Parts: sequence; structure tokens; C-alpha cells
Amino acid sequence: MSSPIQKLTRKPHAKTRTGCRVCKSRKVKCDENRPSCRNCLKRGINCDFSVSAQPAATAPSPHGTGSSTSQTPSGSHITSPEASINHQPTPAGGFTALDLELLHHFTTSTCFTFSTEPMIRNLWRVNVPRMGFSHHYVLEGVLSLAALHLARIKPQRRDVLIEQAMIHHNTSSSLALPVLNNINSEDSAPMFFFSMLTTYIGLASPRQSDDLLVISNGVMPEWLFLLRGMRSVMDVARDAIYSMLSLGVIFDSGRQMNDIWESSSGLASEHEGLKELQGLVNFHVKDPEKLDILSQAITSLKRSFDMFYGVATDDQRVRSAFMWLFKLYDNFVNLLKEHDNEALCILAFFCVLLQRLDYHWWMEGWGVHLVARIYSVLGDSYRLWIRWPLEEIGWVP
Repeated sequence: MSSPIQKLTRKPHAKTRTGCRVCKSRKVKCDENRPSCRNCLKRGINCDFSVSAQPAATAPSPHGTGSSTSQTPSGSHITSPEASINHQPTPAGGFTALDLELLHHFTTSTCFTFSTEPMIRNLWRVNVPRMGFSHHYVLEGVLSLAALHLARIKPQRRDVLIEQAMIHHNTSSSLALPVLNNINSEDSAPMFFFSMLTTYIGLASPRQSDDLLVISNGVMPEWLFLLRGMRSVMDVARDAIYSMLSLGVIFDSGRQMNDIWESSSGLASEHEGLKELQGLVNFHVKDPEKLDILSQAITSLKRSFDMFYGVATDDQRVRSAFMWLFKLYDNFVNLLKEHDNEALCILAFFCVLLQRLDYHWWMEGWGVHLVARIYSVLGDSYRLWIRWPLEEIGWVP
């Protein structure tokens, strides 16, 4: 008889509108003790009540946290697997110990995983975090991505770090949305880096069979739309970024790759797998307009394959692969949204390039994941069309 009574008494606890933010996010009952509730005290994390009881602790400076956790010589609150799933950070709320750990991790480790070019690495290490201090949606994106990276390195803390990453990501998005709807010259460069951070977060976030799909029972991953959406931000931000000499380098490299792409128009070498795919498309697609859309996508993909295997550096390989996504026409993307079989087959060939980039932690598993999703929605006869990418990727249905 004790079990039903216990369930009845626990139902209201998840709905409490009082208590600290940590307990509400965890949907547990808060005893509302001051200066720290029992749950936060037990988990060794900063409680909202503790912050409100100590006004000096909310100073914007990282040194103003004023909590005993920041003064602990052992740093146990940073390294413990029980580290905080702490309150959602706000610009006025200061940094928690875990936030400081994430910022440190970003500037000493994560920042070096996006490029092999020293100037771009330094941009991510210095300029982007500094930009975040005055544009908090950038800072929240930095902390989110650092949490995802640290979760790969510290699997024993994975659950805590993943949840923290999602909290920072949600905060970043909510802060950026009003700015995104009305971008001015001051916000254009920060918004560009917010877009880049959000794309990396989309790539690096944990995947399940359906959790990252943008349309019901669809195939297109969220990051693909984020990546393509960066183009509109780039059009606005380009002049602002070039005016900041230290940031212009990130566009210089991309512009060089674009020049190579444009100069190779019509010169793409023959690719046996794509040649066979083009033949199948020519035979089966009777609508001239659709045939032109698909043929343009195949021709562009040939150029991406040529550039991918013809360039010398890792950065160039990444750009040559994603150049195809930037160059896609909207009408081809619309075909993908509609689950068009021929368009999905072309996307399956692109998955080969994704799989070749699998050594990047933020790209790991995407080639296999996406081609498996494509295979699951293709008609039986069309599954034979993607035999070559399946063999190249090494995925067996």
C-alpha cells in the first residue's frame, strides 16, 4: 500500500513553480532551504538561493563567483563525475565552476580541432571567446561545444556534460533569435560565428535514429540546414569580418577554395560511380526540369570528389566536401525534403566524403548514420543505385 501513496505524493513535485532552478530543471522537490537547498548541497553545486543570498557573487567577472567551490584547492567540483548540471547561465549570473572548466577546455583543446592552420586556430582560441564576452549568444555556443567535446574525452561524465551542453545551446539560441531577426553591422560578425558554432553543435550532438531529423520520418539532418543557412548570414557579415583583420583569414581560405571550384567548372574528371548514377538518372527521370536539377547536383558532386582527393591539406578536404552543400540549389534540397528517391541516391554518394572525414570528432559516424537513414527510406529498386557508396563506406544493411 505504501507504493501508491508514494506515487500520489510525488506527482506535484515535478510541477513546482518555486524552488531553485536546478531542482526545477531536474523535476525534483526543492526544500527551499537558505542559503542552499539540500539537493544542491548534496550534489556539490551552486544553488540559486546561495547566489541570491550573496550579491557579490553575481558580478560579471569570473573571479566574482564568490562561492566556496571556486576556492577549493583540489578542484573536486571540476573533475568529479558528479559535477554540476547547474543552473542555466545568464549574462548577469556569472560563471559557475563548470562553466570556467568548459571555457578553459575550449581555449586549450577544442579550439584546435577545427583547423590545422595556425591563424584560424588562434582565431578560435582568442577572438571567438573574446567576442563572446560582449555577445553572450556566442559565449553560450562556445560553452556548449566545449561540453560536447569534453564529453567525448571524459565518458564517465558524459551524461552531465551532454545535459550541460544542451542547456548552453538552448540559452545561446534564445539569446540569438531576436538578433537574427534584425542583424546590424555590429552583430553581423558575432552572428556568423554563432552560426558556425551552432552547426558544429548540430554535428557533434549525440545521435539516435530519429532525434535529429528536421521533418517527421525524414532524412535531412538539422546541421545540413544550419550549414546552408550560414550563406545568408555570410552575405551580411562578410564586410564586417573583413574589417576585423584578425577574422578575415577565415573567409580568405574559403574564398580561395571557391575560386578553385569555379575555375574547375566543366572540368570534373570522370567518376565511375557517379557516371553510373548519372546514367540511371538519365534513363528513369522523364521530367526535363527535374533531370536538370539532378544532373547539376551530380556534376557539382563530381567536382567535390575531384577537389577532395586533389588538395593537400586537411582544411581543404573539409571545405571541398562541404562546398557541395553550399552550392546546392534550393530546388534540389526541396526534392530531398520530399523524399525523392533519385535525390536521396545522390545524397548517399555525398556520404562517402562524410565518412572520409570521420577522424574529426565532430564528424564521427555521420557518413554511416546518414547513408543508413537514406537506405531505410529508399524504395527497394533504388537501393541498388547506392551499391557503390555502401561498399565504399563499408556499411552492410
